[in-house]
Amino acid sequence: VGHPELCSRPCLYFAMGSCDSGESCEYCHLAHPKRPAHLDKRHREMLRSMAPSEWAALVMPILQKKIEALDDSLETRAIFGDIASGFGIPSGSMVSSMPQRSQRMLILTLRSMCLKSLLAAVQRGLSQCSQGVDEAVDVLLQHLRKLTGQAAEPIAQRLQQL
Repeated sequence: VGHPELCSRPCLYFAMGSCDSGESCEYCHLAHPKRPAHLDKRHREMLRSMAPSEWAALVMPILQKKIEALDDSLETRAIFGDIASGFGIPSGSMVSSMPQRSQRMLILTLRSMCLKSLLAAVQRGLSQCSQGVDEAVDVLLQHLRKLTGQAAEPIAQRLQQL
């Protein structure tokens, strides 16, 4: 459900034609155009070296755009607001202490990540600085999965337009 933005990683066994788990498999059995983007060691170190507010100011606008592409309802915005409000992100962009080229490369990687991976990065990276992030991210994922289960085609079309 929510392929490819919310689905789990592709099933390697299915791709080779031999997944014995069938419908109980926890991985995605639909085609994925390429290997999913992820944060490499250099990117994770850059994020760890940033202050939580700087980290959030960098990631949250990207996350917001991806979420709005799936669903722009008031309910979804309110759930996202619960995540964003915990970080005290000031309005306007923050100046990062990292070199401009490194920041651009990190932003490109974050933009190319699927929504589920980006939300997992937010949970791992920011949960220690704000209580309730794990719960709010889980609520958001459940909400979006429920929506995508009801209207998968319109959501897929909106994502292709991005």
